[in-house]
Amino acid sequence: MSVEATQRVYREGDPDIPEEFRELLVRMLSHHLENSTNPQYTALLSVLWDKCMTLAPTEKLKTTFAKLMAQEVEHGVITARILEGLGVGPIDAPIKQYLFHLPIDTFCDLAYFNGLGDRVGCYIGETWEGVPYEPLLSVAERLHKDEVFHATLGMSNLKRVCSTPEGMEEANEKIKTWWPAALDMFGRSDSDFSDAYVRWGLRTKNNADLRNDYIADTRPMLTALGIEVPDDTANRRFL
Repeated sequence: MSVEATQRVYREGDPDIPEEFRELLVRMLSHHLENSTNPQYTALLSVLWDKCMTLAPTEKLKTTFAKLMAQEVEHGVITARILEGLGVGPIDAPIKQYLFHLPIDTFCDLAYFNGLGDRVGCYIGETWEGVPYEPLLSVAERLHKDEVFHATLGMSNLKRVCSTPEGMEEANEKIKTWWPAALDMFGRSDSDFSDAYVRWGLRTKNNADLRNDYIADTRPMLTALGIEVPDDTANRRFL
């Protein structure tokens, strides 16, 4: 495929959309977590809402979490609408990334969920600023800003957790679970699909490169809080 082909921005219903491009776009969005037609995502949002409202230590933080949750709902609606424009109806699929199935029992867990889990979204799901499909391109910047807000809130909350000896101890224990789960969210380094996404302009980098960027940016942030981050291969499921 030529470089010129990737520079064209296709619109919804464009009869000239290459079939491989459409198939990859549908696959990428169908595997994307945020989809309001998927009851699995709706169930996750319900759990997260309960955790946000019961684990947040202040009323002010509850208000901030309410804003975050509203954005998560909206993200699901956006993905569903784009898929509908591609001729794809409701999806009922399990959430495969195991980070979303980890127990959130404490405020520390919730901080890691946002600070590490949502931060992955800044690198994969929302780095679509140059995607050659107009319905996705038109919302890419806004979605990315939302994910940055979610991740920044998580890191701020993690800093709060680490401000006490008890919190620091918990954070150092639970990083052993949340760090490998976050890294595994990027998928396999040898994935043919991730390279195809890059080739068609649906992503800027493949799984391995995005994960390396994430590690380079995130590890120093955690270390600065006093958290002892484990080796990047420890307890990993997808390398």
